[in-house]
Amino acid sequence: MATQPTSEHKVRETAGSNPSPLLHVVSPVGSVPKAPIPEGVEMQAQVLIHQAGSPVLAKNAVDGAAEREMIPDFREDLFGQRFGFASRAALLAASTPVTAADGTSWWTTAIEGNRWIVWNQEDMSASQTYSTLQEARQSVYPATS
Repeated sequence: MATQPTSEHKVRETAGSNPSPLLHVVSPVGSVPKAPIPEGVEMQAQVLIHQAGSPVLAKNAVDGAAEREMIPDFREDLFGQRFGFASRAALLAASTPVTAADGTSWWTTAIEGNRWIVWNQEDMSASQTYSTLQEARQSVYPATS
């Protein structure tokens, strides 16, 4: 007796359990995907955009700052070496920016002996050291009574 061919009916798995490797998730039109940078940095970038006046001007400012970061600064190299840093990059890595009430930019830098110094491009004397970061930051603000 000859067997009759049977038709097998194969059911395809659902798309969700068998995704095609060629497909990728696309955000819906009009949605704003989450930025791949820390939230605080994105907020600072948004402030920069508003202060600069446009995204293009803000990007130009960031690009200019990035270029300057790559230029060796002989003065800062020597200043850093004075406090035990191998280079300007090492000095800046140990530093935290702070802005004085008058808008002047300063750096507070952790140095040997658990001390802190305050400096900027115009004042690299760092003649005084501080025992805490908070004390160093307070040194750039005028005394309030």
